[in-house]
Amino acid sequence: PVFGIKLEIGKGCSHDGSPSLDKIIPSKGYVKGNVVVVSHKANTMKSNGTIEELEKLLKFYKSLCQ
Repeated sequence: PVFGIKLEIGKGCSHDGSPSLDKIIPSKGYVKGNVVVVSHKANTMKSNGTIEELEKLLKFYKSLCQ
């Protein structure tokens, strides 16, 4: 849903389009209402960064491309 990648289960290893269960608020854990299925690529990029950290990262890279 983030990048428009077709989600497909890999055979023995993860790839960008592997489905990945992501916690929206990490401290709440894997509970109903706090998880979303995204691509492995999106989940890996998000990793342990906060929204604020991801916004700073985006701002930094956008500034390099102007």
